[in-house]
Amino acid sequence: GLERSQQVPAQHSLSPESTKYETRGKKNKASPSEKKNKASPSEIQKDEKGLNQRHLKTRTHRPAPTAAEKREWEKQQPTTERDRERQRERSNKEGLRETRDKVRHPIIMGKGGNRSGNLRSKVEGVRGSGKNHQDATISASKNTQVIPPAHVLPADCRWDIRLTIRLREAIGWILTANFILFWAIPIAGQGLLWKHVMQYVMRPFFYGLDSKYSPIRWIGANYVYNNPRHADYAATAFLVALSGVVSLYLVFSYQLSHGSLSWTAIALYYWAWVGMGGRQMGGAYTFAHKEGHNRFMYQPWFRNSIGNFFENVMGVFYGNVPWNFTTSHISIHHKLQGGMGDTFYQWDIDRTSWRDFMLFIYRISTHMTGFSSLYFFRKNDQKKAYQMLTRGMLYYWIVWPTIIYAITGSLTFIFFIYLQPCIAMTYFLAFINIGLHGYIEFDGQGKHVQVINSTAVVDGEDDYFGEDDHLAHHYATNVYFKDLPDYRDKRMEDFKKHHASVFQKFSILEHSLFLLLKDWDKLAEHYVDYTGQLSKDEIKSMLKKRAERKEIGYLEYEFEWLPALQKNHWMK
Repeated sequence: GLERSQQVPAQHSLSPESTKYETRGKKNKASPSEKKNKASPSEIQKDEKGLNQRHLKTRTHRPAPTAAEKREWEKQQPTTERDRERQRERSNKEGLRETRDKVRHPIIMGKGGNRSGNLRSKVEGVRGSGKNHQDATISASKNTQVIPPAHVLPADCRWDIRLTIRLREAIGWILTANFILFWAIPIAGQGLLWKHVMQYVMRPFFYGLDSKYSPIRWIGANYVYNNPRHADYAATAFLVALSGVVSLYLVFSYQLSHGSLSWTAIALYYWAWVGMGGRQMGGAYTFAHKEGHNRFMYQPWFRNSIGNFFENVMGVFYGNVPWNFTTSHISIHHKLQGGMGDTFYQWDIDRTSWRDFMLFIYRISTHMTGFSSLYFFRKNDQKKAYQMLTRGMLYYWIVWPTIIYAITGSLTFIFFIYLQPCIAMTYFLAFINIGLHGYIEFDGQGKHVQVINSTAVVDGEDDYFGEDDHLAHHYATNVYFKDLPDYRDKRMEDFKKHHASVFQKFSILEHSLFLLLKDWDKLAEHYVDYTGQLSKDEIKSMLKKRAERKEIGYLEYEFEWLPALQKNHWMK
């Protein structure tokens, strides 16, 4: 819609004499005396495609306010920055309601999984007008509409678009081959070793380190974390940080003493990078994630001197661009709840197709490098997030490689020790997100069903402080992981009503693998039917439909909807 700053002349924008506008030729009921003062002809607003012309006619000025009215108006003006921010938010909402008929793009924002539907209602008054293409709701028929997989292109598809999609798919296959070559054996091997041997050796040791009498827990509660309850993280965070620092020290020492890395040294570093049962890479990701969500997690001395250690320091050696969680994950992924516009969006692809998954890997690679999020922030005028992520990208792509090269003098070292983890984490995040948001269904108003579009795994063997319950993570982010059972009990009626996407006793990685392999029998075995009324065949059929269902076609999303969104500055 049009911005208020474009509609109202500057000299009237903040005063009681501000001018109002009326759209689409609506008649003004002005008195004969007012008509004499009427402003001159309408100014023509053209949309960026040059398709429409709209005439905006001005009303007459209201009578000048009295001195008493001016004093009253001055009293109502905000005196603090917080008050001014609230006034701007109210003003934006009013302006969007007044100008809802001025949306200038044929495909608009609003179909995403945002919980409150606020973006839909902002852009177009929307409830109930799903026949219009500019309507932000999705008709209930979307549940039965068949949209072809992303890799299946129509015969009349333009050659440049066809080439673009095939190149993206090829990049996905190349990253897959790289993952199989360098990372599949360490990850699978460590997983099997942990499951069948090491967990029985290491768990007693860890429980002693994490007991309530542990000095590590005591230090965490009193000197590291703001909330003593977060000392639950202390033992795991300590082990992850210790392992990461030691392995980096050893691989740097080897490089400096030998002049180059042997394949054995690289392989051993990758095994240490993954950790037993994947707990090193999983822990590094988990704590970077939690730091991004809670800017006040640490006490002031730690926050001001070290900052987000796992996100911005050790995180660069685990494929994370500094401040990527603080900016992109919060302001895009959670803002949209995984919906359209998200850099992790996946409901335009078939989550059971390997070829579609290759296109999704390419999309995640643009997120991991930071470029898709940076472009999003710039187009939507989110200056603070844009500047913070720009600084993080500068550190990741220029400063850190320069420092590493100055120490080692080896581009090979940079590739294998610094860049390969980013490739591994790109594939890892793409893979687990297929399981985290693999299903979709719409209610009668065409809105996303919350308990379906995000997945929860209970009693999983590889859970990190509630990370497996992605449903609660999106729609009850502040619930502490020890309180998740109570949260699920409170939502039990919704779980039963909609047959929520809740599974048990397997990992997110296994979930994603079963989806891509279309192993509906395995998925049905792990599915939790709270009603107890569904047969195994009914569960298989339900999961299959939800996993193959799409919200929009890949071609329409990538080459029509997304470009229109980027020009619309919808975040305002």
